[in-house]
Amino acid sequence: MCNNDSRSSISIHSNDGSSSIDYIMATNNEGLEEEEDNLSSTPSNTSNPVASTSSFSVYPCSKCYKDLQQCDLTLPSCSRCASGSFECIYTKTEPKANHVSQVLNTMNKVMDQWQDSIDKMAKDFAQKTRDFGQRVDQSFKKKPLQPFAWKITTTNKGLSVESNVNSFNDLSKLVDQFKKSMHITSRDDDDQQNGIHERAADLLDDERHRMAQSAELDDTSSIHTSSGFSFGVWNSWGHPAHALPDNYPVDISPELTDSLVDLYCRTPCCSAIRLPIVDTTEFLARYHDPDPAKKPSTVLVYAVCAMAARNAFQMHVWSKRPAHDTPKYNMGKALSMAYCLKGREQLAECFDDPTIDNCQAAFLLSYCNHQNGYPGVIYIYEWISFTMAQELGLYDEGRVLDPRESILVWCLYYFNTWYRVLQGVSNMSAESGQFHPNCSLPPPQPKPVLDLMDVDNAEPPKEMIDYYVYTEWYCMIQLQVLRHDVMSRLLSAQAAGKQDTTLSMDLLAMQDRLQEFYNNLSVEWKDPDLESIALDQMAAGTPEPCCGSSYNSFGEQQQEKQHYHVDIHEFARFCILNVHVHYNINKILLYQAFFPSDHVPTSPFSVQCLYICIDAAYAITQTLDIMVKHHDECNIPLLGFLFANMVYIKLLNYNDDQYQEFARRCLEQSINVSKMSKAYLYDFEMTRNLVSVMELDVRNACGGRPLSVVDDEMYSFIVPSPPTLPPFAPHQPFQ
Repeated sequence: MCNNDSRSSISIHSNDGSSSIDYIMATNNEGLEEEEDNLSSTPSNTSNPVASTSSFSVYPCSKCYKDLQQCDLTLPSCSRCASGSFECIYTKTEPKANHVSQVLNTMNKVMDQWQDSIDKMAKDFAQKTRDFGQRVDQSFKKKPLQPFAWKITTTNKGLSVESNVNSFNDLSKLVDQFKKSMHITSRDDDDQQNGIHERAADLLDDERHRMAQSAELDDTSSIHTSSGFSFGVWNSWGHPAHALPDNYPVDISPELTDSLVDLYCRTPCCSAIRLPIVDTTEFLARYHDPDPAKKPSTVLVYAVCAMAARNAFQMHVWSKRPAHDTPKYNMGKALSMAYCLKGREQLAECFDDPTIDNCQAAFLLSYCNHQNGYPGVIYIYEWISFTMAQELGLYDEGRVLDPRESILVWCLYYFNTWYRVLQGVSNMSAESGQFHPNCSLPPPQPKPVLDLMDVDNAEPPKEMIDYYVYTEWYCMIQLQVLRHDVMSRLLSAQAAGKQDTTLSMDLLAMQDRLQEFYNNLSVEWKDPDLESIALDQMAAGTPEPCCGSSYNSFGEQQQEKQHYHVDIHEFARFCILNVHVHYNINKILLYQAFFPSDHVPTSPFSVQCLYICIDAAYAITQTLDIMVKHHDECNIPLLGFLFANMVYIKLLNYNDDQYQEFARRCLEQSINVSKMSKAYLYDFEMTRNLVSVMELDVRNACGGRPLSVVDDEMYSFIVPSPPTLPPFAPHQPFQ
């Protein structure tokens, strides 16, 4: 097969389209593990040219095949034919065992060389980008305009202005300085009132900038803070513990596939919330359409089943079984792995056929492998999905995308950016720019007006569910774009060190963008009352999941599917809480750079930023505590603890018992709540690895002292209260 898109960094040439991609996918995970183990001891060989699949064949030449000799598969002529001056002709033949072994060894070598080359290119490009950025910053850095000295005096003839200039050019600059300093308003009342507001806004903005310039910036730009804590955990979190299996001992039947497809479409709490790229109504109608031409592609069906098995089946079917039927066993993962492997086989056959179905399927398979604990292949599937989207023209300038296409490319950007943020590396790479769509994501439609009594007594209308899912993802993608910009700016400041004089102003501008995002939220999506939510759930006595059913086994679920329902109130509440977790992550990233890691700040602006970060971190802790202990949610954004803990670990370094005790209790809370979650129980999204990394960081921050681990049945429903902060009444630059 051949991928001729000039935008793709890898071209694959082969005489057998159905086998080569399968071999690559099967061996990629092992290659990644070997690369990580040998990275520190084996330098890359930069003198060797990058291997290409166009330089070898997957079938032996006719001469070697006829003579039953080993063929090195080299194009255009193998070494044996070249040395004997034989005519070397490659044709499709029945493969023999030694030939298959030779092909696999050759392709593995090529993949290893590709990986080494890609890693070296990425490192070289990142270094050149940093060096170039520093040179550009130094070249274009402007000296501030020195103000002219002048004074105004009152005389009998009026006001007199006195100043000294050396040229007409300086006189022009003096006039500009007057324009910026003096505000002349008309006698008209409206104009005068506008002038007062403008002057007040200018003075407030000037005061805010002045305070920011005097802030106590964290020396390392808060990516790796001086406390030693970092949220760049992906390399530790995403390290595969096992090799991707070639097969899984689970039988897949049409009845099982039908049931999982139906379950996927009826559980937005497990499917659309995680990845909203499939229109379930349209997909289900096509799936049951008798016309084969209208049915979804087989690989998309398998990918949907893999997703449904891992989450919805495990949460809403298997976990509802009686205790003696081992409901805590990870049966959903076994089913999901079986469908993932089936999907891989189908993707190998349709790799050269880019369609929206196949593009969605590759993306879903990437996410499912992340879910199942095999992160080594998620980049391959993600790149396949991205390449298909390119070939479909979804990244073309001026292309108008429909809603399904738009949400697909923006979700690709969203997850690709998360990988980079969690690696703590530069986001301004060429690959990152490729993933950024050329079109904006359409804003959500107004909320449907429905009778609440009808919603309470029946399954909520699909348009209501779609509204909450789309609005949630629209908000999270907006926050991700800003998070991308914040990370890029902080990392560039980290490289520049103390020479970076514009970091404060740039972060202030991004704070304004975050405030604008918040101001544009509708009333329903602003400020959820966390204490009231927690008290309501405590009074209820039992968790209230956003979805429920009355069946205990998969067979009963098929017969009683009409009893399955989505609680639209709980579902809406989850969407809103999820947005606020991500909103507070951005607040922490933007404000925690303005106060130090080793002592309590003293400047008013830094103290204000400290208060904002404590409030944001505490909001994340409260929200996740509610979602885990009170709501029994299907999908918990435990990633928020990483960023909240970054603030708490800073507080541990402050020589104040009140700060230290509050921080220590919140850090312990993050580990305890994470271990109580269903995500930890069933290891969704490799949560066990994430919690292990978090726990190690927390132990180190607490000086190695053992954490207070408690039993979930006796665990208090009250999170620790924040410290009583000292009085603070300077100018309020954020109001």
